[in-house]
Amino acid sequence: MEALRDLTWLRQLALSSVERFPLHGFDMALVSVPPTASHHEERFRYRLLAFDPSLGKPVLSVDLESDILGDFCLSLETGKEHRVLARYDSLPSLNEFRAQALAEAERSLPDSPGGDRSASPARKRRRA
Repeated sequence: MEALRDLTWLRQLALSSVERFPLHGFDMALVSVPPTASHHEERFRYRLLAFDPSLGKPVLSVDLESDILGDFCLSLETGKEHRVLARYDSLPSLNEFRAQALAEAERSLPDSPGGDRSASPARKRRRA
């Protein structure tokens, strides 16, 4: 997997509340950027970052971000793509985001760093 091209995660890790935990050999970081006078125009409210230990950089990010109109959406970013997964009428709580982001990370990450997600048994069953 490729590292994220968007480097805003560096600043967010330094300036935000962070929860860390392992998942399938990846180092996960749940970042919460609360709205304050200094962060009122922040694009991301919450982020779940998956770090590949061999790279020391995130290879996947599931984000609650605001678009140009100020609406919130759940998005997924990898080194190769950025896609919107869902849109919200109102801001979800951190716990709601965490549950959705973890489910998406489970679906998107390989079984271990350096692994090919398309070769996992779960993916093969879903395709059949």
